[in-house]
Amino acid sequence: MKYKLLATDMDGTLLMNNKALSSENIEALRRAKEKGLEIVICTGRPYVTVKPYLEMLGFDCWVVTNNGAIIRNKEGEIVSVTLMEDETLGQVLKILEKDDVDYHVSDEKFTYIRSIGQRIRLIRSFLLQTEMAYWKAYLLSIWAVVFNGSHKKVDFSSFVNKGGRAASVFIYSKDRKKLENLKKEMKKIKRIDLTSSGIDNIEILHENATKGKALERLSNMLNIEKEEMIAVGDNYNDLSMIAYAGLGVAMENGEEEVIEAADWITTTNENHGIAHLLENCPDIYEKI
Repeated sequence: MKYKLLATDMDGTLLMNNKALSSENIEALRRAKEKGLEIVICTGRPYVTVKPYLEMLGFDCWVVTNNGAIIRNKEGEIVSVTLMEDETLGQVLKILEKDDVDYHVSDEKFTYIRSIGQRIRLIRSFLLQTEMAYWKAYLLSIWAVVFNGSHKKVDFSSFVNKGGRAASVFIYSKDRKKLENLKKEMKKIKRIDLTSSGIDNIEILHENATKGKALERLSNMLNIEKEEMIAVGDNYNDLSMIAYAGLGVAMENGEEEVIEAADWITTTNENHGIAHLLENCPDIYEKI
């Protein structure tokens, strides 16, 4: 049996710490694609922040965004959306409205925010991680929030009543104690998946909107068995797909729980772990 599909996380996995996509990883993925391996980008990010990287790869691939809630085919068309239930979303927003914490809500089209200034500052800090000049990060963050058309400022107290929907809710804070307290409250809510892609955030989705569930849907769409899938990641939101795939791979820089759950461990994201996996894991070479 050949492996037929490789699902890779982005931040901390495919991307380096400065959010760059290395030429080593690009070339390795292109070679794997030429050998017949379906490539799937599987990330917690919304689609608008993934598109520039797809252009760098230079080939069409399946894309799973919002941690598994939204699946797009090679043409960029949405083929599956798993939204949070209205009642559940209302409960989540009610808790968040009591806290002075930064958060946003995403569906398949937009990112909904309560403060333009707060969102600009968050994106600017994210861009500065890429070693971008401050003035450029400042201008790009304004463009992304105000002029790009992907953001909408809303009143979250009436969001659900006005027809607002959510594929995912992303909560960000440098205050770890605050995040832990929020997690405790959120765990009381039924039918949600509570995860994170870093120590400074919480991500909330429908319980059937995980990366692992997305791979299960792709299995049915593409007629590929889970034993024929490879999944690579570094953080808690990658655990479900690493557990689902026939070959679960953890990054060396991954969380301890992710490393323990994996079948194979590759090098760090700074050392082009995806390329290392495709070039050095014996099972892949035997089966491609």
